[in-house]
Amino acid sequence: MSGFADQMIVRFLEDTFTLNFLGTRIGATALFNTSYDPTDFTLNDVKVSQVVRREFEAPTFESIRTTGSNERITPQPSERIRTERSIKNYGRLVWAEVAIEAILGAVVQSTVLAPDSIQTKDLLSDLGGATTLPQLKTKLLARYASSQVDEIFKRLRITTIEEFKERMNLLVKFLYKEPPAFDANDPANAKDFPVSVCVKFQADLNLSDALQNAKLCRSVRERERDFDPAVNGADVKTPFVFITVFPDTVAVDNAIPGLTAAQIRTSVQSLFAAEGMLAHFFVP
Repeated sequence: MSGFADQMIVRFLEDTFTLNFLGTRIGATALFNTSYDPTDFTLNDVKVSQVVRREFEAPTFESIRTTGSNERITPQPSERIRTERSIKNYGRLVWAEVAIEAILGAVVQSTVLAPDSIQTKDLLSDLGGATTLPQLKTKLLARYASSQVDEIFKRLRITTIEEFKERMNLLVKFLYKEPPAFDANDPANAKDFPVSVCVKFQADLNLSDALQNAKLCRSVRERERDFDPAVNGADVKTPFVFITVFPDTVAVDNAIPGLTAAQIRTSVQSLFAAEGMLAHFFVP
């Protein structure tokens, strides 16, 4: 009789089910937030626009590289020979029950402002003038944090008013243009983000096994794959989104002593989220 993993894996053969699982059951926003950290924009909307590829029972071998050298020195004739060697072996084998390459279609609002003009001022005059170093520091502290003022004086080695005038007495102000009104329909605000999803199935509520299995698989796969550190104005937090799927029937009152079924679902999802992964309780 087939088990939970067998029943689930055949479901992912269906395009409609796969899109629904990623976009509705898990949610495109959860996939994006697990994968990316925006640096140049805020996320307005996102959806799973395409499933590019699926692989079932996807294996990854851990690479173990051994390096060493041999050296030989002979006096007559005087000769030194050094040989470097590097040997690649394979270590642990990990499996992702379903590996999915998908595209997230996002509508974003840029936070990058276009420069408008630059203004410069005499800083000492802008502060209202100062004749002694203590007086100068007092006025600076009214405007800037103590750590900033101390760092400025330390780095520029300022010990007198004269040195301040020579090395620091210029206030530069950058002015930026007001951003245009956001238009969600503007094609310039649409960006695509690739996402690699690894789905693992856990038939029981053995959280230790499930978490260890997912973390080991992620660790090996991350080391064996090169990936861009940033994509379309967002830093890549992880090249793989790991989702561990439990049957919803395992979440019953006191399956974890003292917790209700609802509390178990929330706690398990929070546990995996704390490790940068997702957990899902599947309801047929």
